[in-house]
Amino acid sequence: MRLAVAALLMLLSTTPLLAAQSPRLVVLAPHLVEQLYSIGAGDMIVGTVEHADYPAEASAILRVGNYAGLQLESILALKPDLVLFWQSGSPAADISQLQRLGIRTAGFEPKTLDDIASDLERLGSLTGQQARATQQASAVRSRLTALRQQYQQKKTVRVFYELWDEPLSTIGLAAWPAQALQLCGAENIFADASGAYPQVSAEALLQRQPDLIVQPVSSTEPRRLTDYTTRFASLKAVQLNQRAQPNADLLHRATIRTLDGVTELCQLIDRSRQFYAAKPDTSPQPLPR
Repeated sequence: MRLAVAALLMLLSTTPLLAAQSPRLVVLAPHLVEQLYSIGAGDMIVGTVEHADYPAEASAILRVGNYAGLQLESILALKPDLVLFWQSGSPAADISQLQRLGIRTAGFEPKTLDDIASDLERLGSLTGQQARATQQASAVRSRLTALRQQYQQKKTVRVFYELWDEPLSTIGLAAWPAQALQLCGAENIFADASGAYPQVSAEALLQRQPDLIVQPVSSTEPRRLTDYTTRFASLKAVQLNQRAQPNADLLHRATIRTLDGVTELCQLIDRSRQFYAAKPDTSPQPLPR
């Protein structure tokens, strides 16, 4: 009841959506916050969620929840003109409740690297920042084209992408980082796994023998990494020291900075590619008994 009354009061006291020059936005995904700042619309954000930490000034925005749940009364009290949310990452029940209360919402679901540019253009239209958004989207598309031309015709490197250590988890074909591997000319050794983020057994990893082990690392959400020297000493990639640790904060968030992460990943994969090209015998060696 309190939510319904608060929503009614908010609707009676605000102008129609985007009629104001600077709409009040509640933004329920860190990547959307970052995208808005990149087109000059960061000062329109009046509320956001945990982990919205880039750029630095985003840390000062009021928090109204996280991926597990939203503070609906706090959102209503902010009198937003528009609530932006992540379709697969924002709490669906809470989003439905906001919509039932008459709050205007817009959902985003980037699935490909090209969607970064499309989302920028859509955010530009919603905020009146079309010129800056168009400029940024064009730059994204140009960088993607250049990366594809540089790496996609190179010799394939077979990669194991460690997403989590215990249980050991990786990425499937539908996972967000999978397209970065593909762009870099790498083969995901578990592309045939069911699900986007499958758990894998030690036996399966040993059987598939990747050329390179990729362990993305985050400075904002550090995690324990698998000790491959101890657990998987018979892997060729371990014996040949073919491991890479790209920046997960760049790779795993669908923003302009993702392309910085993809560039780094491609360079690391290419370094491994060059290593194997210069080393004729790379068969795994039997361990001493």
